[in-house]
Amino acid sequence: MTDLTARQRATGTRPMRVCSGIGRVLLRMFTRADVVGFDNVPPDGPVLFAANHTHVVDGPLLFAAVTRPAVFFVKAEAFIGPLGPFLRWLGQIPVRRDVVERAPLLTALEVLASGGAVGIFPEGSRGEGTVAEVRHGIAYLAVRSGAPVVPVACIGTAAILHRRSIRRPRVRIVFGTPVSVAAGRASRSAIAGAAEQIRVAMADLVRGSSDV
Repeated sequence: MTDLTARQRATGTRPMRVCSGIGRVLLRMFTRADVVGFDNVPPDGPVLFAANHTHVVDGPLLFAAVTRPAVFFVKAEAFIGPLGPFLRWLGQIPVRRDVVERAPLLTALEVLASGGAVGIFPEGSRGEGTVAEVRHGIAYLAVRSGAPVVPVACIGTAAILHRRSIRRPRVRIVFGTPVSVAAGRASRSAIAGAAEQIRVAMADLVRGSSDV
């Protein structure tokens, strides 16, 4: 199946909108979802979402919670087998973990240049979700594009597949205040500084959201 163009990813296709809408219905059906701070998300123009990652359902939940068209970096293994054509149909961007590749970054920059939204789980893999560190890919995109970075805290998502009662698990998806990174040349120092700025914002949001 042919990949979508940057413009299609940025403005959203009918399949993207339909699947996102279905996702929001399922989110309400199977969880007691509390989506907070979406007014922090710019309604248009380029934006990066930087979310913590504790469970495999984080990506689908965030895709459903974001009401404007958005594409996400998804591990390349997910594109192998029957799920691959579906992910390409939705315009998602395959990335190989622990491999520095230009292609995904260039695709994301094209989407941002078209005024689109790109979502990344910059911790690189699932873990405690406390954002002890972030990979530098999102910092590179922020510096190169000048797009604001909206930190996102996904809280309680592991309970969806591991619940011990019939009650719907409580899930919180919190969108924080956008982080403005100085745009310019993507030098090592600029990227390292932007990465730490993003990491601190994410960690603070996760910590504050978990305490509520």
